[in-house]
Amino acid sequence: MDDFSQAEIDNIVKAINAEPEKLEEIPLRPEGHYVSRVAFSPLEGEKPKPLAELTGREKSRFGSLRASVEVVFGRTKMTINELAALEKGSLLPLDDLSDDLVEIFVNGKLIGRGEVVVVGESFGVRIVTLK
Repeated sequence: MDDFSQAEIDNIVKAINAEPEKLEEIPLRPEGHYVSRVAFSPLEGEKPKPLAELTGREKSRFGSLRASVEVVFGRTKMTINELAALEKGSLLPLDDLSDDLVEIFVNGKLIGRGEVVVVGESFGVRIVTLK
């Protein structure tokens, strides 16, 4: 690294000690300009095809995609203290067990409801309704 000349050192010291330049104040929101929601009109002819209408080629493009499927059969709310007290073997009481049907979610979106069934030694869900 090269050494600084005395003139360069003097310029650096002068710059450090100089008054900062005052910038023109810019208002956050100019008078009369307000943010509003945008309303989009529906696109004509841009409705997605129902799965039954997809061609074999179209279906094959999606065949290897993976989706996260979740089945929820109850919910509860707990305080942070109650959560902190949980340990292995703790039981979670469920507040919401409405109509004994479980909710089926795909990638976080509710797609239907079903009933829990036993298949051999495993549990499964029989779909009752699809949205």
